[in-house]
Amino acid sequence: MRLLIVTGKDALIVKIGSTTTIEKAVRNFLKSKNVDFTGDFVYYDRKNKFNVAPVRKNAAAIRKFIRSIEKKWGTIDYVLLIGGDDIVPFFRLKNPCNDDDSMIYSDNPYASTDNDHEIPERACARIPDNADGEYIIRQLNKVPTLTKNAFGISARVWEKASEDVYQIIGQGKDLKRSPPITNTSFKKTWLKHKDFLYFNLHGSKISAHWYGQDGSKYPVALSIDRLDRPQGIVAAECCYGAFIIGKTHENSIALNFLNNDGIYGFCGSTTIAYGPAVPPSSEADLLVKYFFEYLKQGLTMGESFKNAKLDFARRVLRTQGFLDEDDRKTLLQFVLYGDPTIRMIDHRV
Repeated sequence: MRLLIVTGKDALIVKIGSTTTIEKAVRNFLKSKNVDFTGDFVYYDRKNKFNVAPVRKNAAAIRKFIRSIEKKWGTIDYVLLIGGDDIVPFFRLKNPCNDDDSMIYSDNPYASTDNDHEIPERACARIPDNADGEYIIRQLNKVPTLTKNAFGISARVWEKASEDVYQIIGQGKDLKRSPPITNTSFKKTWLKHKDFLYFNLHGSKISAHWYGQDGSKYPVALSIDRLDRPQGIVAAECCYGAFIIGKTHENSIALNFLNNDGIYGFCGSTTIAYGPAVPPSSEADLLVKYFFEYLKQGLTMGESFKNAKLDFARRVLRTQGFLDEDDRKTLLQFVLYGDPTIRMIDHRV
């Protein structure tokens, strides 16, 4: 399988300074993957061995750049974007829903080879920069330690729907509810020594906290100071759970999770997300359920994410015949952070 790593040198220099150590880390990363992947690394704003003309820092131009490489190199199975929005920009897509989001921040077009951006043809993930080159390098060097354990927490108002998702990775009785759980009673040990971490809480574009709900009560359920050496792959249905524009690990739970060596990836939404209060699963619940199912089967994180979106679209089309506004938004808004080639299986067996 072909893996293409893409970033912008000028933007990277502005954000983190010298790129020498990152280039070395990427080369070592590709060497470590050469059994399963044929990999390459390109700057979109520099000359390259594919003789594809460099482009400016613009999402549509970078996507066209990747597609031009594909025409010369062959089918690209994985795209890994290095850097946040000011290095490799998110696409700003029209929001199909009538809600408070003026647009959707999405990586879906980078995963698509045609004009139907909702359905991915390749695995695509992003390693945010956090304004720190070492932060990027740590993401490239992560190797899972497996535990066969999971953790999940839900706003009480969604507990039945969340149990239906959580049963893929754990037992419904073990799912935490908020309330009664609040940030002060949230035990740091709950997030340690896990393979999967599931969150179905409220999120905010402004606040760094995630919130529970019971009626009109919205207690803080999780804050950054509760993240003490967490471990596993995170899937968060929280509104704005993966929104990182203008943020760092000090005011973003997503970036703080990834700042820990034990967190191998983060799946979440950049905007307001939707989901049911009770089963059957739909919207964000259904997407995350499929994501966990494929991870449990031993597929890579990137394949699991791509296949979750494909199965989501197939399921909705089969049951209702079309993708409604909420479905389309769900497909566009969920992004994946981390090394997409990671598998949650024990290679020693």
